[in-house]
Amino acid sequence: YNNFINCSIVIKIMKKFLLTFLFILALGGNAFATMNEVKKIRLLVEDPSDRPCNVTRESIEITTKYILSNSKLKITEDYNDPYLYIQPIILEGTTVCFGALAIFLKKSHMLKDGSYNSGDFIYYYNNTAILKSGKDRFKGYFTESLEEEIKKFVVEWSEYNKWKNYFLSF
Repeated sequence: YNNFINCSIVIKIMKKFLLTFLFILALGGNAFATMNEVKKIRLLVEDPSDRPCNVTRESIEITTKYILSNSKLKITEDYNDPYLYIQPIILEGTTVCFGALAIFLKKSHMLKDGSYNSGDFIYYYNNTAILKSGKDRFKGYFTESLEEEIKKFVVEWSEYNKWKNYFLSF
């Protein structure tokens, strides 16, 4: 009898979790729909600290700016514009390096009620695969992965804007 009660409780919890997940997923679809409003972005690259595996913030910025310069997105310094946040996660071992890459397009919002509460609206999120390589080859692999992920972002941004412009032409 106790096992039956425990099973029914677990099933109820799983149903609530599933419904919550589906609700969040439905809201997430609407979040991406507004990416077509974005025309200018700032660039914010987290410092990988102490040059692990020879990857620097400057090399990440140069690679990203080069790819973005070939798109219709404009890079700005205006704090009110959304920002492309690049988070390199790099661990250096004695002979190998491990890394991952998270890319967000988000915008910070401050509530206007005087409470100083703030939050981020996320337009885009991508967390790429974990890389593992010897120290001498890691920077090349990491840069290659970064280029691919930034290109994916630009293509997705372009697709949203293409559809918006298509429907506005009617």
